[in-house]
Amino acid sequence: MSRAFRATPAKSAFGTLNQVVYQGDYISNKKAKLTYCANRNYTNCNKVSYASSYDQYNLFKNGRYLNAKKNGCILPFDKQNLIAGLYTKLNLTDVCTVIDGSPCSKIYSCDGCLTGAKIDKDATEPFYQMHTIDPVGLLFGKSECGVNNYAKYMIYSPATK
Repeated sequence: MSRAFRATPAKSAFGTLNQVVYQGDYISNKKAKLTYCANRNYTNCNKVSYASSYDQYNLFKNGRYLNAKKNGCILPFDKQNLIAGLYTKLNLTDVCTVIDGSPCSKIYSCDGCLTGAKIDKDATEPFYQMHTIDPVGLLFGKSECGVNNYAKYMIYSPATK
C-alpha cells in the first residue's frame, strides 16, 4: 500500500543545463578548436586531410562539435524540458501564427497568412472565437505527432547578467 502514495519527483521534467567544463578540459578544447580550423583564412575548415592517429581524429571531431555548439547549432539542454524556456526564444519571422476568422480550407497554405491579423485589445469576445491560432499547423501540428513543432523555431539565447 505504501507504493500507491509514493511521490514522483519532478526533477526530470525540469532538466539540467549541460555546461560543466573542468580545468583540464580548457587546454584540450583549445587544441581541438585549433585542430578543427588551424588555417587562419578558414579554407581548410570542416575537413581533415590526414590523421596519423585516433587522437588527432578525435581532436578534430571534438573541435567540430565545439564550433557547432558555439554557433548555437547544438543546445546544452533538451528542448522538451522546462529549462528550455530560460535559455531560448522563438524566431517566428516567416511563420503564420494568427489569422482573422475561421480556419483555412487548404491544408498547407492559407490566404489569411498574407495579411496580418488585427487584434483588438478592447474586444469583449474571447480571442480564440474571432481568430485562428496556427492555421497551417507549423507550430502545433495538425495531429498528435506535431505537438512539439514549435521546438524547431527555438534559438539559443543565453541569459545575460
